Amino acid sequence: MLLVPTQLGKHFWPEWSLVAGVRVDYLSPTLYLGDIIWVLLVIFNLKFVRLRRTSLRFEIIKLIKSRKFWVGVVLVVINILVAGNRWEAIYRWIRIGQVLISLKFIKFKVYQVRWYLLWIIPIWIVVESWLGLAQVVNGGSLGGIWWWLGERRFALGGIGLAEWQVAGENIIRAYGTFSHPNSLAGFLLVSLIYWLGIYESRNLGIKNFYKWTVLWSGVLGIVLSGSRVVWGVGIIILIISNFQFLISKKNINLRKIIGYLGVGSGVIILILGLISINYRVGDFVGGWDRNSIDKRLELARQAGAMIKLNPLFGVGAGNFLVAQPRFEIEGQGRWRQPVHNIFLLWLSEMGIIITIYIIHKLQTYKFQTNFKKQFPNYKLVIMGVIAITGMVDHYWLTLPQNWWLLAIMLAV
Repeated sequence: MLLVPTQLGKHFWPEWSLVAGVRVDYLSPTLYLGDIIWVLLVIFNLKFVRLRRTSLRFEIIKLIKSRKFWVGVVLVVINILVAGNRWEAIYRWIRIGQVLISLKFIKFKVYQVRWYLLWIIPIWIVVESWLGLAQVVNGGSLGGIWWWLGERRFALGGIGLAEWQVAGENIIRAYGTFSHPNSLAGFLLVSLIYWLGIYESRNLGIKNFYKWTVLWSGVLGIVLSGSRVVWGVGIIILIISNFQFLISKKNINLRKIIGYLGVGSGVIILILGLISINYRVGDFVGGWDRNSIDKRLELARQAGAMIKLNPLFGVGAGNFLVAQPRFEIEGQGRWRQPVHNIFLLWLSEMGIIITIYIIHKLQTYKFQTNFKKQFPNYKLVIMGVIAITGMVDHYWLTLPQNWWLLAIMLAV
């Protein structure tokens, strides 16, 4: 679990991982260090774990006899058969199966996993955030041991590198060991919210210095990532949480309200003093991709066209990029990227039938406690963050660190 934020792996480049003769890393089957450890853990658990006081063999036999299981198998086979690149579809379904097996194991060791996360998440946050700071100061990757943890090689001015401008100077956005700063930002925000949630709910006697070190390290990493969507979501969460804290039905803390308003007013006056009619906000912070919105809209149009043409079973798991050339408009730029919306990406690849099947499966789960106890505020916030960031990016379904974090959050 400690290796979740890392991406050390071996990429393979079979012929079916190319689109129009160009290598596409999203289509490349990859063996990660985490996969090797995962296989070893599964083998260990298959030998020793007991599920619900019955043998694992009994659970497997029960699953095979289930009609819903075979319905699912048939739907998966159909999805593979309709795919333009069947090998890629098979690889993606193997990944989905890996996540589902992980959910099963985490579910039966959920209390142990929660305890591990309480001490592992701070390591994720502090290491990734301060590595990101070092990358920004260095103007590129650090290499060395960080390469072995999955840090990509990059330098300021490199092709395709995510940069921004601060006070008119181009600087690198923090990557950490991730393949893109947006992916890092989403990972840090969800991890931070979950950790603070368990920290507060368990009322642990941890020193405030430790708590604030983790908190401000996370804030540092999110700021340096330059992800405007995560910035916006984080600010909204901060405003709402502080408003609920300052004003409650039992008590209205006027002193704190006045203090917050005073600090906020001072910051606004300071900003207005710096940014006069002779300056623009863009002179201080800017430099993002100006075509970002246009690209996202075009990818969404392509996804919509795929869904319209293949509504029932989609274009096949992992096949968005394979089908993409058929839906491009001649004369426009070509962006070899998945649609930046996890809901459109899922529907375009999986179709309506598989989606309905999964929703039906989810409805069969019976919660042992009431909704409020099952989903305290911080868990609802996490679900909201994943949904909102997932509407403008794809990393929760396409990048390994984020899909593993998503799996862990679903399981716990």
